[in-house]
Amino acid sequence: MDRKKEQIVQAALKRFSHYGFNKTTMSEIAVDLNITKANLYYYYPDKNALIRDVLAYISEEIFAKQYEVLKQYNGGLVEVLCKLLEVKADFLKDYYVLHINENLEWIKGQGIGTLLEQFHYKNIEIAQDLLAQATERGEIELSSVEEAAVSYTEIMAGLSLIRSVADTISGMPNAANVDDILVSQKKATKLIFQNKIESKN
Repeated sequence: MDRKKEQIVQAALKRFSHYGFNKTTMSEIAVDLNITKANLYYYYPDKNALIRDVLAYISEEIFAKQYEVLKQYNGGLVEVLCKLLEVKADFLKDYYVLHINENLEWIKGQGIGTLLEQFHYKNIEIAQDLLAQATERGEIELSSVEEAAVSYTEIMAGLSLIRSVADTISGMPNAANVDDILVSQKKATKLIFQNKIESKN
């Protein structure tokens, strides 16, 4: 991403994080950047293209931090899984309005659903990488690492959605829900994996 596009994405991110995608206009973003609307449209032909780049920008940051956590794995599967969840929770607190907007149908109809699906598969890939390492170390036994990674990722996503569905429907975000989401996800993680690890020892 070139420097000008990055500046636009960062300005848009501030607006989107505060007001959501739907209530932010391209004109407001142009004013924030002190450029003409025509100049903004030169880089982004429509708001959906800009939303895609904003979501990609945030996700790249999240995945980079998660891979740093992944590198720290030296045993202690549950601890590392919980650290990965904490990384996501930190971003979720900053961008909670975007999180509840991701669940709205109008976004999925704008070509953004494909991008969100890619992020989902990236989350599965990270979980699979960690579970494969834990299996190789003999920390845990799984009949299928891939199936376990898919199921675990879907459970975590489901818990996040359940906790934020009221905010999605009402459109009134409450970022304090992120702490509740994290607690639920950590409890589920321990429930899923702790007994499997202990049974190996």
